[in-house]
Amino acid sequence: MPLTALLTQLQQWQQQATQLHIRLPVIWQGAEEALLSHTAALLNTIRYDKLYWLGADAPADAVNFTGKQNYQLLGSECDILVINAFSGFNADLVAASAGCVKAGGIWLLLCPPFAAWQQQANPAHKSLLPYPLDATRHQGCFLSFWLTQLQQQNAFFINELHIAKLLSWPLTAQPYQAAAPYVTAEQQEAVEAILHVVSGHRRRPLVLTADRGRGKSAALGIAATQLAAQDKQLLITAPSPQAAATALMHFSQLAPPSQHNNLQFVPFDELLRNTKTADLLLVDEAAAIPTPVLQHLLQRFSRIVFATTEHGYEGTGRGFQLRFQQYLDQQCPGWRKLQIQQPIRYQPADPLEQLIFNCFLLRQNINETAYSPHDEISMLTYQAKDWLNNANKLQQVFGLLSLAHYQTQIKDLAALLDNPRLRVVTMEQNSQVLACVLISSEGDIPAELAHQIYLGERRVQGHLLAQSLAFHLAQPELASLSLWRIMRIAVQPTLQKQGLGTQLLECVSQQAKQQNIRYLGTSFGLSSELLQFWQRNSYQAIRLGVSSDKASAEYSILMLKRVTADSDAGGDAGNEIVQQLNRQFGHNLFLTLSGQYPRLNAKLVLQLATPLPDVPDLTEAELLQLALFCRNQRPYELIEPILQRWFCKHYHALPPELAAPLCSLYWQHISWPDLLTKYGFCNKNAVFTLFRQHISKLISTTI
Repeated sequence: MPLTALLTQLQQWQQQATQLHIRLPVIWQGAEEALLSHTAALLNTIRYDKLYWLGADAPADAVNFTGKQNYQLLGSECDILVINAFSGFNADLVAASAGCVKAGGIWLLLCPPFAAWQQQANPAHKSLLPYPLDATRHQGCFLSFWLTQLQQQNAFFINELHIAKLLSWPLTAQPYQAAAPYVTAEQQEAVEAILHVVSGHRRRPLVLTADRGRGKSAALGIAATQLAAQDKQLLITAPSPQAAATALMHFSQLAPPSQHNNLQFVPFDELLRNTKTADLLLVDEAAAIPTPVLQHLLQRFSRIVFATTEHGYEGTGRGFQLRFQQYLDQQCPGWRKLQIQQPIRYQPADPLEQLIFNCFLLRQNINETAYSPHDEISMLTYQAKDWLNNANKLQQVFGLLSLAHYQTQIKDLAALLDNPRLRVVTMEQNSQVLACVLISSEGDIPAELAHQIYLGERRVQGHLLAQSLAFHLAQPELASLSLWRIMRIAVQPTLQKQGLGTQLLECVSQQAKQQNIRYLGTSFGLSSELLQFWQRNSYQAIRLGVSSDKASAEYSILMLKRVTADSDAGGDAGNEIVQQLNRQFGHNLFLTLSGQYPRLNAKLVLQLATPLPDVPDLTEAELLQLALFCRNQRPYELIEPILQRWFCKHYHALPPELAAPLCSLYWQHISWPDLLTKYGFCNKNAVFTLFRQHISKLISTTI
């Protein structure tokens, strides 16, 4: 077919897509130079206002996006999106950008012929590959997997100037039945539900969920306009300012300028630190915000709306539902959930949305996983190449990993297929994944390079555990050993608290022994529940990050476990190394608590920190002084140093209501005003009363 005829055909297809209110997915295979020339001719033929471009050779009038701009794409729109895959295929960015294409717009993928493309390296996934793999040479499995999925989708496929496959056009979309400013009746219902949060009972939050393009962010802006007209003061927060842009845009367009100050955007980490109040807090893209932050905001604000994408590259909406909404059940029994299903930007049968959902495994399994403790369980191991013929199992694993972490993204799916040093161990029953663990094979770093890492002269990608052992813990020799780092562990939410995670970790330990892995490690955002889980499985803390995550206020902890193989005579020495690192960590944490970790929860401090061993025992005379304090016969100031030493000796045996304030006071050295606020005491005497009540019981047998 002549180029002019093909361009005319594309123009007609675009007009038809506009009439049907869909986006037009076009996959164009051929030689790079020819396709770029053809695309330039197409852009001269078709009218457009905004052109987005991914990859090299973007025209002067295009907005050229890079992989760091995913969240900047949220809420923005374009008429044409061109993906030049010849210079690399960034899966995360491709998935993110698809939602920007408007109805009647074109999604154009320029690529080599599939047979050649899947044999090529993918430099756009450089950040997913560990040392020493070279992204310009490494041939991963993601492209092969993705192209297999792509060829099953409803789209236009063009080879050079030949149309290889036509699109199956959907039926005409039904017109929307709503009056302005609403687009759909569902959106109007959502706005009414938001308004009710303000007028109804306190502590009845609303959770508004939808896939992308359903108008949930616009609903926030429309509702804010109506509330501002009532002189309500509103705050809105989101993972980034760009994620709240749609809501803010609708508000600024609908509300008069005199009311624009009634809605303010505040980053959520700032909301954690200040005392701002509002008649209503709006949280957009809540699934991409850590659950501890959402819980804190729920405590701070009595009227709040959480809006979130059900699933997609932004985060894991399904995980948000299962984890955070369980918390809502406990804290706010009258909370309400509302789902918007009807698309606004395009019709329900939009072929591009189906393509993205299917190719990137974004469809979540809503069926509850069945499990019988009496039936046989299989432990299976998968690596990158194994997924090519196990798409269904990969779908299950990726979905489950998404539930386990609030920011699982498409790049994590790509890493499973492209990184040969990642492995997944699954626990399965009747071909259903009950639990899984994601493992990164690390270490085996040459001694000279490990020494350079120790000196801070080099860093290597994809070896977090090995690098931390060499640099932070001054153990470069350990970085040269074979290590496994457990990146994530996930158990189906309905099957948790039944010991499946522990069984899975035991299986991993057995595999590690068989493969002569010397140490197992893990790193995660520190919480009391997770810490106890890993400690129960014989992992010991060896390092705590020096700065907390701005969003969640969680510190990252590194834990280690010695893997003792029967044939390894150095097993006892290896165990001693872990214990030594753990002791050193506990003492160092104790010494640096007030300077580096003033915000660390006292319960966690008591689980991790260890006072120096040279604290002398209290004499009988000192114990008597303490007893006199308990009888109100000695002032606190006189016995304070005695009480500090007594606490360092007996903190493990104290009840939490006593241990926590003593820890905050003596180990973290917080001020008295902060102590009173943190633990809800009205004055110092109330604290002393608590001390006397508990301490008198604990030392009575000693006097």
